[in-house]
Amino acid sequence: MIKSLVRTGILPLMIVLAFASCKKMKPGKPTPVTETEEVEKPAVVIPPKKKNMLPVKITTSDLTVDLVYMENTALITEMKFSGGIVYLMTYADNVLKKLQKYKDKVNSQSVDYLIANGQITRASRFDISGQRSTPTEKYYLTYNTSSQINNIKTYAVSGSLLTDNTLGYQANGNLLSSAVTASGSVSDYNYSYDIKNNIFQSVLFCQLLRIEINEVFLNPGINNILSFTNPKLLTEHVAYEYLYGTDDYPTEVRIKHSGISKTYKITYTELK
Repeated sequence: MIKSLVRTGILPLMIVLAFASCKKMKPGKPTPVTETEEVEKPAVVIPPKKKNMLPVKITTSDLTVDLVYMENTALITEMKFSGGIVYLMTYADNVLKKLQKYKDKVNSQSVDYLIANGQITRASRFDISGQRSTPTEKYYLTYNTSSQINNIKTYAVSGSLLTDNTLGYQANGNLLSSAVTASGSVSDYNYSYDIKNNIFQSVLFCQLLRIEINEVFLNPGINNILSFTNPKLLTEHVAYEYLYGTDDYPTEVRIKHSGISKTYKITYTELK
């Protein structure tokens, strides 16, 4: 029987099939399952974009000041006071070139700025009467390595030195001290600041405008001034208190000078 199966080839085929069947039934080696661990990634926090705000209106109980800017810039072209005074500023290649003061629509004063190597190095003042322009004073400006004004020398028409003002700054760029020499006497002024956004932080040439526009609310700097003091003359002490909006810009400032307090409200527009 077996010989017959061998001869017919059935037995070898049965052995092969049986072997193959055994191979199929033999359990295979389990494939290890790799578990993927989900790692929580920290949420990416994008800080809000800092807004560059420009003051466009400043009001008190008895005064309104409107500020107008060159389109899409931080360059003031007009500062209009409700009392009838208006300052007009003109620019050359976005650098301050001229400032004119009007009283009741009549031009009364003018300042011309000399630009050298992109910086204003000299300013000349004039009194205006109709078509007549009379020079009064001129002052020269020098700068430190951070392009901040560090000295202002003012001369009379005769050429005699009237004042010599040396300026010192904090590391963050705020004005720290000012020493003014006039007629042989030196007055030292000191400044302190908060850490919020200054009302005029984004306004260009604000320090130069402040020289000509003597208003206690017009203060250049990175942060808001808290005090302005002259140790030799307490009547020159000025103190500032602020109420802030959501963008850390003041919406109100209370200024105390010579025992009198006045509150200014500020309206802004965003410089895009």
